[in-house]
Amino acid sequence: MKKILTLVSVLMVFLLASCEKNVITFNSTDIDLTKSAEVRLVYDLPLVASTTLNITRLAYNDKLVSEVSTALGGIYPNSAAKYHVVPAGTVKVDTYTGTTKDVPHFSKTFDVTAGKKHTAFLYDLTQPPYVIQDEDVFPASDPWADTLCYIKFVNLLYKADGVTPYGTLYLKGRRGAGTTASPYVYINLASCGFKESSALIPYKLLKGTATVWSGTESGLAFVVYDAAGNLLQYYPSSSGALTNWAATGFSLAKGRGWIFHMNGKVGATYATQAIRLSTIALN
Repeated sequence: MKKILTLVSVLMVFLLASCEKNVITFNSTDIDLTKSAEVRLVYDLPLVASTTLNITRLAYNDKLVSEVSTALGGIYPNSAAKYHVVPAGTVKVDTYTGTTKDVPHFSKTFDVTAGKKHTAFLYDLTQPPYVIQDEDVFPASDPWADTLCYIKFVNLLYKADGVTPYGTLYLKGRRGAGTTASPYVYINLASCGFKESSALIPYKLLKGTATVWSGTESGLAFVVYDAAGNLLQYYPSSSGALTNWAATGFSLAKGRGWIFHMNGKVGATYATQAIRLSTIALN
């Protein structure tokens, strides 16, 4: 027994002596928040989506940052909503299209603030992006009693010609089934002129009858009214008549903030319309 203990002790000493501490390092650069900002690019041109229009390469200040194909209405890269770090001040952005990823598409400059996060909307190839500063502080709420989420509305919708801004839009939540027993009820949220954004607006989510609730409400619907008080209309099919437009199937979670960006254009026909209400999570 004594020999076994001695042997085990010798083996342990040998193993400890043979172990070396290996430090794993990664190449990285500390971000100086006094000189840098963060930005994400949103692709909101008033065009009908087509893979030939996808942005295939993105560069800031002539430095390539991504080569992920991104469709109209999406956040670069491919709606992952990632921020890129850029020097504070004036930033040059270049986008490219094509299977070879080298066809010049857009090139403009815009300004960003040091230490802040920004969302830049590419809405017109002849104009710099429309840039908003993202919130870094969100309203405090009771994690148990409150069921509020927060919506920031951005209006970038055009008329059918894709050149003329549609005008002031009013975003509303829609509840109910649209029947006699359960008529639609509309909840006022925000109004914005073209190339404007609202503040964060609270929107109450409903728990329903669930005993244990995840904090997320699904199947939410939203509609948009114009300045004259008319519901936005669209063509539901190539043979269908104009009908009231609604964005459905949204899932929102309490305590979360979202950008709702209205983009694209109405159309004179089903094939020429491109109405999009897209969302971006803020936190």
